[in-house]
Amino acid sequence: MYSIPATYWLSLFFITFYSTWGIFLPFWGAWLSSNGISSENIGLLFTLGLVLRFVSSLSLLSKVSSAKSILRLLRILIFCNLIAFSCLLFTQGELWMAVLTLVINFAIGPLMPLGDIVGIRLVNQIGIDYGRVRLLGSVSFIIGSTVVGWLIVANGEQAILWSIVFLVLIMWLLSLLNLTPKLQEQPKAVNEPKTSLWSLFKKRDVLIFLVIIGAIQGSHGAFYAFGTIYWSEVGLSGASIAGLWAIGVAAEVILMRFNIKLFKSWSIKQMLLLGVIAAILRWLVFAGTDNFYILAFIQTFHAFTFAVTHLAAIRYISFQKDNEIVLYQSLYSGVALGLMMAIFTYVAGFFYEDLKGGVFLIMSLSLLPILGFIKIWKVE
Repeated sequence: MYSIPATYWLSLFFITFYSTWGIFLPFWGAWLSSNGISSENIGLLFTLGLVLRFVSSLSLLSKVSSAKSILRLLRILIFCNLIAFSCLLFTQGELWMAVLTLVINFAIGPLMPLGDIVGIRLVNQIGIDYGRVRLLGSVSFIIGSTVVGWLIVANGEQAILWSIVFLVLIMWLLSLLNLTPKLQEQPKAVNEPKTSLWSLFKKRDVLIFLVIIGAIQGSHGAFYAFGTIYWSEVGLSGASIAGLWAIGVAAEVILMRFNIKLFKSWSIKQMLLLGVIAAILRWLVFAGTDNFYILAFIQTFHAFTFAVTHLAAIRYISFQKDNEIVLYQSLYSGVALGLMMAIFTYVAGFFYEDLKGGVFLIMSLSLLPILGFIKIWKVE
């Protein structure tokens, strides 16, 4: 088997994965819709997909016990995605599209954290600049969504699936290569005191933290599932829609690049307050206009609604005891980013057919109580 410098491997993995993610996240709902899946069923599939991503991440990542098992699991999951996406090129019928979409969600869920695990290990082993390498992923997300937006204009929605199959094939071939240097085994902690997820979940302030973070991040569910579909229905072109997605991610990249300078003196509660106010305004504007230029401006708020909220959550988690950080990360990923986003997405899917853009008004109004939760939350 051929070898590749580890830094190049990680860079190429982030480029191929996030290019794929930049197509799948904004355009998969549009592909399903173009193949006859109703808005309500698309919302249900997105909801079940979020749950399956949570289940697969929680169950499969816990099986990773060695450096070899990390890459082995990556290869298996990428191959499963390649087979599932390829089958969609030849299968017809709502049932098969639904089943394969759920398989894809289960297999794609752990890929992002697995890439991060490889990156963290390489930081410790050879001192790579993880932030700079990870930034390639965000840039690739923009390029992937933008290029496919152009391809949709020229070739229709089938360009979505063909582009994903091509990228996943490249990603799988990349996963077959060996890293130089190889990933090293991590030393195991001895006599480390145990804390359970349930014991943390029962703590009042931890629960409030999950509600705050989960509501802000979960409110993105309507956008992820129906943003592209809604904008298509109001007359925006594929290129314009891709541009709007790119603007949001570009704003996220810029904020992440300068986050230390921007938020060094901010408290966690102040960052979350910015996140929830920005989200209330963002979804309110989404519900009220289809003007491209207004939407382009409000899309820059993604830097606040997603990135600042995420940074606040990571900062809060980093303040916890060393032996509890993984548990807090699991709760953040599972409850806030998984289950709560699934709930918000299901609600959006249930009402979308009748309300269309009005679902964003629901997202906006649902965040008003979070202002009170932030006020009463005590950051330990």
